[in-house]
Amino acid sequence: MRKYLLGAAIILLFATSCEKDKNFTEATVMDTGDITEEGCGYLLRLNDGTEEKPEYLPSAYQHNGLRVKIKYRSTGVLDTCQFAIPRKFFERIFIDEIKRNLD
Repeated sequence: MRKYLLGAAIILLFATSCEKDKNFTEATVMDTGDITEEGCGYLLRLNDGTEEKPEYLPSAYQHNGLRVKIKYRSTGVLDTCQFAIPRKFFERIFIDEIKRNLD
């Protein structure tokens, strides 16, 4: 009986640990350079290849190439920081939660 309880506890523990990242999106932090020059500051490249511009990125996550997991909301605003044509537009987003991707 104890073996079954132990097995059930392990399965339950594994299942709940997988659920904690359920609503997160994986992304990579990109430092594109100073926005006062030709850069766009920090962008987030999502796994589907889109690049989004966070309204605010905490300094702990301002590292080029850092893999993160985020929960975010769209602002509905497109922005560009490139002066040359063709311009590339980024959607501005609010980050609700962010954490390092340790996978």
